Amino acid sequence: MSFGLRNSPSTFQLFINELFFGLDFVFPYLDDILVASSTEYEHSEHLKVVFYRLVQYGLVNLGKSVIGVNQLEFLRYMITPEGSKPLPEKVNVVLNYRLLETIHELRTFLGLINFYKRYIKDAARNQAVLHEVPRKEIKSEIPWTKEAKEKFAQCKKDLANVTLLSFPNPDSPLALFTDASDYAVGSVLQQFEEDSWKP
Repeated sequence: MSFGLRNSPSTFQLFINELFFGLDFVFPYLDDILVASSTEYEHSEHLKVVFYRLVQYGLVNLGKSVIGVNQLEFLRYMITPEGSKPLPEKVNVVLNYRLLETIHELRTFLGLINFYKRYIKDAARNQAVLHEVPRKEIKSEIPWTKEAKEKFAQCKKDLANVTLLSFPNPDSPLALFTDASDYAVGSVLQQFEEDSWKP
């Protein structure tokens, strides 16, 4: 398929979704395909089904495949048996940010942080001050206040201390926890496992 055309990605995704229709252990995103299994034997059986379908259409490149690992990078997330979390190298990029100088740099920083905001407690509340920076030309200097500097440092610290998000367990009780303030609203769906609530 020609990938220069505007609709190519969505057309290819539709094809991939149809290719793996009915396989609840397959999570495809364009040409990235995650096969999740509970045991090694089950994983072996799942891979047979997936490879059979891929070979039918000549879509597999074994040189780019990662098979039978306990954790892996997938779509800029680290997937482990316990759950998912941000990639450590992306967290390090944010931690190494110096105090920003321009509006463009601030927008880039907030974009990086917000990609992983589902892992960060009170993300919107701590970013509110940074979003209030005047909307001037992107090369304009940032008028830093003491509070804005503190929130900038807090955002970096929060990303360094993110919570592992557990995979859903259909047998565990669920609860929706909510919070709101004058600046932000938030919620987290948690499940009760091992005598505690886990996000």
